[in-house]
Amino acid sequence: MPRKPTLDGKDSSLRIRMSPEQKEKLVSYAERHYQTMGNVIFQALDILYAREEQKNNKE
Repeated sequence: MPRKPTLDGKDSSLRIRMSPEQKEKLVSYAERHYQTMGNVIFQALDILYAREEQKNNKE
């Protein structure tokens, strides 16, 4: 039986391994900022991409 399509349009998933300390830090940050762990990771990626783009624009 095929999976139902997601409501948010996202069709890929990613699993990462992290230490218990890293996970606790991520969970704690997400809770303090009323976000999901996934949203925190997306936000961090956006910051990384913006820094890289800014760096490339300076060159």
